[in-house]
Amino acid sequence: MSKAEKYIPFILVVLFALFVVGIIWSPAPDNNVKFTDQVQTSIKGVVYIGCPQWQGSGFIISDHVVVTAGHIVEGVEDFEITTNSGKIFKASRAISDKEHDVAFIWVDEVLPDPVRIGSIKDCVLGQNVYVIGSPYGKMNFNSLTVGVISGVNRDWSLLGENYGWNVAFTIDSAGHPGNSGCPVFTADGVVRGILVGGRSPVLINVMPCDLFLSDLEEIELMFTIDRYRFEEATPVWDEFYNYKDDNETKKESTY
Repeated sequence: MSKAEKYIPFILVVLFALFVVGIIWSPAPDNNVKFTDQVQTSIKGVVYIGCPQWQGSGFIISDHVVVTAGHIVEGVEDFEITTNSGKIFKASRAISDKEHDVAFIWVDEVLPDPVRIGSIKDCVLGQNVYVIGSPYGKMNFNSLTVGVISGVNRDWSLLGENYGWNVAFTIDSAGHPGNSGCPVFTADGVVRGILVGGRSPVLINVMPCDLFLSDLEEIELMFTIDRYRFEEATPVWDEFYNYKDDNETKKESTY
């Protein structure tokens, strides 16, 4: 056996050891890269809402509709919607849920980048979430905080006065005045609810999207109904028929 052949087993052992060490110490995939990419997509559909009386946050769900908290639109007639790109849209029409703290603003121009919305029923306690909104106003436009779903099936009706906070879930992601109306996303980029208030900066109340998921078409119709009117039966006069005021049978007119 040659000297070279004697060292073959040793060389093989060293190579194997290096291979094992390489596996152990190889860096794990950077999952945060995927998260940051998701945030860049999500933020496109989040808006700042300016009103004469106050300000809040919201998110785009269709070409013409922005969702926000019901108390943001209360008594307001004029809105200024600012998208993440900085484009500003004017709006003057809003409707709100009669029983819960949810509202919708109509924008005549076509809005960009609607978000995806889904049910809180597909989520579990402890699931990761992130929130994008404008705490304390436009100076903190579209700021990001992260957390988890900290509670489900919460009844906050004693705190929410008449806003229907009896069907809420809670998160521990930081929230502040100005965040009202902003979307709460799960890690897959789906909006599960609308941030509406909090008991502390990390005990935040959220209205689930389930409240309006099945009503999206009806919501858009509510905004277009003023294009139409109900026709009432009224007396008609033309050159061929004469309808008498006493509703007698019509008769042909003569020349």
